[in-house]
Amino acid sequence: MKNAPDRTFMEKEAIFRLLARFAGPALIGMVSNALYNIVDRIFVGQIVGARGIASIALAFPCMLFFASAATLIGIGAASLISIQLGEKKRKHAEQTLGNAVFLAIASSALFWIIGALFFENILRLSGASDAVLPMASGYLSIILCGIPLGVIGFSLSNQIRACGSPLYAMGSQMSGAIANVILDAWFVIGLGMGVEGAAIATVISQGVSMAWCLSYFVTGKSALRLRAMFILRPNHQTIYRIFEIGIPACIVNMNFVLVHAFITNASSSYGGDLAVSATGIFMSMDSLLFMPGVAIADACQPIVGFNYGAGKIDRVISTALTGVLISSFFYAASFIAVMLFADKMAMIFNSADTELIALAANALRVTYIGVPVAGISVVTSSFLQGLGRGKDGLILAFARFGIFLWGPLLTLPKRFGVYGAWGSFPVSDVCGAIVCVFALIRTIKGLKKVSVPMSRIAETE
Repeated sequence: MKNAPDRTFMEKEAIFRLLARFAGPALIGMVSNALYNIVDRIFVGQIVGARGIASIALAFPCMLFFASAATLIGIGAASLISIQLGEKKRKHAEQTLGNAVFLAIASSALFWIIGALFFENILRLSGASDAVLPMASGYLSIILCGIPLGVIGFSLSNQIRACGSPLYAMGSQMSGAIANVILDAWFVIGLGMGVEGAAIATVISQGVSMAWCLSYFVTGKSALRLRAMFILRPNHQTIYRIFEIGIPACIVNMNFVLVHAFITNASSSYGGDLAVSATGIFMSMDSLLFMPGVAIADACQPIVGFNYGAGKIDRVISTALTGVLISSFFYAASFIAVMLFADKMAMIFNSADTELIALAANALRVTYIGVPVAGISVVTSSFLQGLGRGKDGLILAFARFGIFLWGPLLTLPKRFGVYGAWGSFPVSDVCGAIVCVFALIRTIKGLKKVSVPMSRIAETE
């Protein structure tokens, strides 16, 4: 391990610079990851048309369902590894890494079986019409083949960041995204394979990203090694801790599976396939515009975890507050951009259908009304995960994405149609931010009274 990275900068470097060091690569990595689906929609939208966009939008809830497993494992294991490395427990961290790979393999097999058996039912629940179902089925049936590649690769990229190598994690996602753009152009435009070509490009690109991540842990670049004994011998206590920390983020993702399925269903019911396409465009742009704040939040997590494990409470608190301020700035900028340029954003996906462009622009403007305050919720959730307080994060996730989102979702569309479904997002953003402000203040006050990490207190009980 002579070449293992020096992590002392985590407890010495200025917080703003540390966040920039982690958030920059994380943002590029997230954008790269989001580009898998976005690039598919752009190529298919421009070549195939509105129905092509609708078919991919309808398949997206099922894809999010599989990604939820990767989120649970990736964030849960990364947070635990950060704390263990801060406590100088490298063997425990290697055990967590190995167990995370075991969980990724096991969950991939389970979700592949579920997806293969029920994906057409899921598409129907999402609102797939008879006109769009064959195209959506062709796309999703191919995407299912890449589940293990996507889950393992996404999970490991989180653990790479926890090991203090955000640039390498970024490289894994960029390599896949670049491959996807090239292959999409080849399969969709060059070979005329339509949505099936876009799906094949995505699966191959996920394999490229996974291979990049695996190389980090098997070639000596990491402070940790991926050891077969920890993959083949899962530890119940370690797995419990991964689940405990990662479940809040998983619930958020699983909730968005239902939210996306509900919104596409409502779009189909109240506006037909064109409204489904508009929703798909909104979701694509949102996944890009929302990324800067999420990158800041993700950057906070390993910094909080390491310094919490090292007992440096002042740096833990400073990281949370700085993260909230920076993410709020980015979300305010996103709000302004959407209000001014929503039409131009919609034209990226289809430049010929004026009705689709107008509807998609309206979707963007309505959903982004509450975005300026969203950074409070996003950072607070990652802050609690970094502290290893998965239960607290679960409560906040339930409040924001349960009560405050589903209440409007179940009531507003009945009166305002698809605009009511879109309007549920700003209600959730504002109400969730209010709750998270109180949670953040309470957590900071509690930390100021503690001089040693909770994990160490627990060990003595």
